[in-house]
Formats: sequence, C-alpha cells, structure tokens
Amino acid sequence: MTTIDNTINIAIIVLIIIAIIAMFSTILGFIRLPDELTKIHAAGVTGSFAVELILIAGFIYFYKHMNSLEFKLILSIVFLFLVSPITAHMIALSSIVRKKSAFFKRENQIEPVLEDIEKFNNK
Repeated sequence: MTTIDNTINIAIIVLIIIAIIAMFSTILGFIRLPDELTKIHAAGVTGSFAVELILIAGFIYFYKHMNSLEFKLILSIVFLFLVSPITAHMIALSSIVRKKSAFFKRENQIEPVLEDIEKFNNK
C-alpha cells in the first residue's frame, strides 16, 4: 500500500470516529436537555452532521476501494444537508404554535414568535 492509500484509510476512520462522537453528543442532548425544542436542536444539528460524515466516508470508501462513483451518496448528502434543518425548524414551530409555550433563557420571548405567526396567518 502506498502512502496515499494509508492517508485515505485514516481519513475514512477519522470521519467515522467524529461521527460516532457526534452521535454520542446527540444522545447526551436527548437525555440532558429539558424540553422537546432543545432536543430537536440536538437531533437536528449533531444527528444530521453525523449521518453526513458517515455518508462522506462511505463515498470515499466506494470511490477508492470499489472504483465506483456513487451518485446516490452524493444526492443523499445534499438532500440531508438541505432538508434536515428545515424539518427541525418546522417541527419546532408547530410545537410552539400547538403548546403556546417554549423553553427560553429569558422571559417573554415566546410572544414575538406567536405574534409573527399570527401576522403571517392573517395575510
């Protein structure tokens, strides 16, 4: 094996290790955070980041060792990159609208959000 092959294998291993650490931080966020909105944040940020890292590592592996360019992996990486933050945001907004409450560091932060939603609905 050449030095380039070793470097690529090490890069794949490092990407997977970083993804595992990100998944553990998602699990800790689910356990430690107080309500569903902050848990959605933990799942949306670190969960999608970890999945994308694993897909990137898989793409590199298939390209280097199997000699095939997997467009499905590229499409799934782009899809997750675009859709994951949007879905987390929409789930959080629906939770705020339904419950009319949320966990904020400062008081009276929910009212401006609800007012903006009411203005948007009245258009």
